[in-house]
Amino acid sequence: MGEQLTEAERRVAREVARGRTNHEVAEALRVSEKTVEWNLTKVYRKLAVRSRTELALKIQQLPRGEVPPMTTRPRAENSGTRKEAW
Repeated sequence: MGEQLTEAERRVAREVARGRTNHEVAEALRVSEKTVEWNLTKVYRKLAVRSRTELALKIQQLPRGEVPPMTTRPRAENSGTRKEAW
């Protein structure tokens, strides 16, 4: 691997590798979808992958700790109904 991933890129990569959509990742990390797209583009370049599937496989091959697991859950929105975090 060339450049190291930033903390934001690692969080996005972990969530995408778990099978979440860009929208779901954005909600979970409390960022915009554009931010997810931007970070995902940088992750693809840095890890030399072209798809979400390749990303998931690549992450499995990285040393433990390279892409940390999510430790926080998204908050429920104030819409009167509670959304499940997972």
